[in-house]
Amino acid sequence: MTEAGLARQVDLAEAADNPEHLLWLNRTTCMSLRAADVAALQLSAVRARFSALRDRLPVLRNLAAEQGVDSIETLNDAARLLFKHSVYKSYPVSFIERNRFDRMTQWLQNLTTADLSPVRTEGITSIDEWLDALLRDAGVRIIHSTGTSGKLSFLPRGPVDRGVQLRSTRLVHARDGENEPTGMNLMPTVVIGHRIMFNGYGSGLEATLEELYKGDESMIVTLDPGRLSADVLSLGGRLAAAGNKGDLGRAQISPALLARLDEFREAQKSAPERRARFFDTLFERLHGKRVIMAGNWLMYHEMMEIGRERGANGIFAPDSLILSAGGTKGKTLPEGYREDIQAFLGVDHINEGYGMSEMTSLMPKCAAGHYHAMPWMLVFLLDPETGEPAPRHGTHTGRFGVIDLAFRERWGGILSGDEVTMTFGTCDCGRDGPFIADRIRRYSEIEGGDDKITCAGAPEAHDKALAFLAEMD
Repeated sequence: MTEAGLARQVDLAEAADNPEHLLWLNRTTCMSLRAADVAALQLSAVRARFSALRDRLPVLRNLAAEQGVDSIETLNDAARLLFKHSVYKSYPVSFIERNRFDRMTQWLQNLTTADLSPVRTEGITSIDEWLDALLRDAGVRIIHSTGTSGKLSFLPRGPVDRGVQLRSTRLVHARDGENEPTGMNLMPTVVIGHRIMFNGYGSGLEATLEELYKGDESMIVTLDPGRLSADVLSLGGRLAAAGNKGDLGRAQISPALLARLDEFREAQKSAPERRARFFDTLFERLHGKRVIMAGNWLMYHEMMEIGRERGANGIFAPDSLILSAGGTKGKTLPEGYREDIQAFLGVDHINEGYGMSEMTSLMPKCAAGHYHAMPWMLVFLLDPETGEPAPRHGTHTGRFGVIDLAFRERWGGILSGDEVTMTFGTCDCGRDGPFIADRIRRYSEIEGGDDKITCAGAPEAHDKALAFLAEMD
């Protein structure tokens, strides 16, 4: 079914077998569904997904066996089928160190039903080349982490699942009552980061370029025209985790990768000039224009400070599509920063959302300040000590888990590292169904870091990794 067809007709009974079709409902319809109806749909859908994928994904089959799950009788039964982040980095690191990307491909095949047999790995000497080969030969786009723990996570999105990427990208910018914003194909996208990124945001950016802009690169304005390199993140993370630069000196890095590292370092020298050009474009060429932009409050605050130094204010058209996700990245910003940023950007509204790259889209924030689960998101609240799911009524605080039912080529269940307060009930905004309070923190802030697949901190992590590697000389 085409996107246009889905926009016209979404049969809720059919959505039990095809929950990804729910993405084509407009925001108001999505959020006005009765919680009981959504729960019934989700129970049918999660049973269908489990039945279809269990025998095709060894990692899901093994988890189900370990947890003793043969069938799903209630929604909370499915909570035992949430993958930990470690599943997506369960490969031996020696595969990467020895350029055994054929073995990496075999490992990845356990996590997706997409056929990886066409992937050619002969002569590949870097992670970036492997990611390119997976996309080129199998249509599988990898979403990778920043590697702060010393090992990258690799989350596959096959060609079928990539098909919903543009729709979810449009959906997060929609407002209540909209199926999607109008005129998006005429609005340039501003990227506060690298042009090439194998993360959730980068996946949406490529879908936008291909399907919305019809390949017109001039519609994308980036801070850095280069690549956020998985190899740089991997090496930097492993060295930092080891705490001893002597454990992996330049002599132990492959010549091909070493040459690329030197290229990245050389490119870093022109970073101040690129940054100045980027802000010139924003404050001058795009002044008063309608744009699309996604970031977090810290990014926007830094942009505001730079703009004010240049005398810029109210820079974009009021009906620009601005999205904020990821909070303030642990930084304390001045009181009233949201209103100040909105005034600086010159927009009449900033959409907010909560989510992660393992999900198809964000949970939108309502006027009452709560994040609402979309109907294809089967969400859970788990006890951080026992892992037991909370009752699906009342308000509870614990670890957030979700099974994104819109994915067809991998299992959409993930146990996050986020502590949230979730309510199963009716929000003050009038919407019925589970919602999350706007006070979210990482358990790693208490327990020490797990490596989250994230977009917002990726550019900073990349720069830190390069700086760390530079000290090896």
